[in-house]
Amino acid sequence: MSFDGDLEHLPIVDVIQLLHATGKSGTLTLRGPKGDSQLVFHDGYIVSANHVNNSVRIGQVLIDMGMISPEELSAALNEQQRAGAARKPIIQTMIEAGRIRTEDAYQGLEVLIEMTIVEVLTWVRGTFSLDVTKTFVSDEYRYFPEQLKKDIQLNTQNVLMDALRIYDERKRDGTLSSELIFGKIPTLPETEELQGPDLSAEDLGLDALDLLDSHIPTPFAGLSDQEPDTPRSRLKGLLTGVPAEEQERFFRFLDSLLGASALPADGTGVILFTSDKVLRECVAAACGPLFRIATNDPAGLDPILDQSLSRGVAPLLLLDPGEPGTRRQGREELLDLVHQKRQKYPDLTIVVLGCPGDFRLGALALQAGLKTVLPRASREERPESFLDDAIECTRALSRYLKDLGSQPGQGLLQQFKGMLVGLSEQREPSEVTFQLLKAIGGLFDRALTLVAVRSELIAERGIGFDAPGQVSSLKLRLPLGGDSLVQQTLDQRTSYYGVPDAALSQNLFPVIGAPASQKVLLLPVQSFGRVIALIYADFGSRAGGSPQPELLEMLALHASLVIDNALYRKRVAQK
Repeated sequence: MSFDGDLEHLPIVDVIQLLHATGKSGTLTLRGPKGDSQLVFHDGYIVSANHVNNSVRIGQVLIDMGMISPEELSAALNEQQRAGAARKPIIQTMIEAGRIRTEDAYQGLEVLIEMTIVEVLTWVRGTFSLDVTKTFVSDEYRYFPEQLKKDIQLNTQNVLMDALRIYDERKRDGTLSSELIFGKIPTLPETEELQGPDLSAEDLGLDALDLLDSHIPTPFAGLSDQEPDTPRSRLKGLLTGVPAEEQERFFRFLDSLLGASALPADGTGVILFTSDKVLRECVAAACGPLFRIATNDPAGLDPILDQSLSRGVAPLLLLDPGEPGTRRQGREELLDLVHQKRQKYPDLTIVVLGCPGDFRLGALALQAGLKTVLPRASREERPESFLDDAIECTRALSRYLKDLGSQPGQGLLQQFKGMLVGLSEQREPSEVTFQLLKAIGGLFDRALTLVAVRSELIAERGIGFDAPGQVSSLKLRLPLGGDSLVQQTLDQRTSYYGVPDAALSQNLFPVIGAPASQKVLLLPVQSFGRVIALIYADFGSRAGGSPQPELLEMLALHASLVIDNALYRKRVAQK
């Protein structure tokens, strides 16, 4: 079972809660710029951890907590060495020798797990991946006792809450580092018999490790050179047989997408259902900040969807049936999955990714009520152009996401909430009107603030007139009076969205140029019942759109309240 994603888009707190809620077992590897950390889960409970800092290990943590002495740890390490192939984890060695109580060992392990989580909370980027075939984190887990049966199951929620509390306190105090959080971890003096690789044989372990897999693990990640966590490293060995120049072109393409910011985080969260690692990298690169997680566990989809919805994220589910040769009953199972999700989540956007030969699957998916079937590269059907096809399919997905984000209602509530918060944070009337102008400029191509002064409107600042999104000043004055559309908007103090009248066209368009669409927006901004400014907006060279003028009018009313509060605070301060 795969379960992976980016910490930048799905925080470690959400990842741990998902694994706990779904009762997963395996090693969650967290890879960031500093290296790798691991959290080991058994049935959703955290059973051990490996800190990214090699000096932060369970033996040294217990020394720092005053539960054992450096001499006792050295003696236990010597016993481990003498035991040879029959050696046991360091904590079990100390428990059986009477050097530490079991409850103290639990407490030390809990501190180490908290330290690991707190460290990962400071990472601004990184990836996570759950390996269900691995339930260990260090190379000393070669031999496990079979006679001890007690489960090591620390309360995941309690550990997580403690870690978050420590993180918040230390972030507030400016002491967010392992040494400052838990005190300086003393290092053991090296002796001749403890030097070399065997010095790592002091990591984690408690008395019920027989519930974990007992096969020999790979070498401890902390002792090897760290390879950059990139699509190139994650796909290492999976593109054997593909010419090197094609691979290089493919990775350059993915890198160019990872560095782009064309897709704003507007509240959409992409969830990918697949077992294909190449497809995972393509989707993650195309989605950027919208990508949340990839998994191939059907039973894990509902918790992921529920968590996304509870966080205010509008999930978009991408379903991959896989390659034809490995699919078996995948087509029928995938359609059953579509029916289940549509029944439980009626508003969920679902997209099927089909191989070139999946004509029938695409037809059945559309008949099931889906609106979109997107192409997927197939190494089985088109091996000679697999990576080139993957590039084109990724571009198609990226374009689909851009178009989806511009559709009415897509992420609209999240955008509107962000606009309200942005207005509420301003303290000066001019800052409020400028924030409102930027919010409207995000929905229209061109927007302009006109300040009401006596019998005319004077242009203040505009967005999108010189270049897309660029702020500029315009020399423009609009006369007031008569029965013009502008005068009616000011008198009635309500917004207008429609075709401009002759007066507005004759006075405004010769200066800014006529828009392609016939519809424009006039939005009055008030203060204590009087219109102080008017915001004009249009679609520029675009044919039009759906800007939801009713919501924009509510936004302008909120801006008016923020302005009134700002002026009232100034008057009180002056008195």
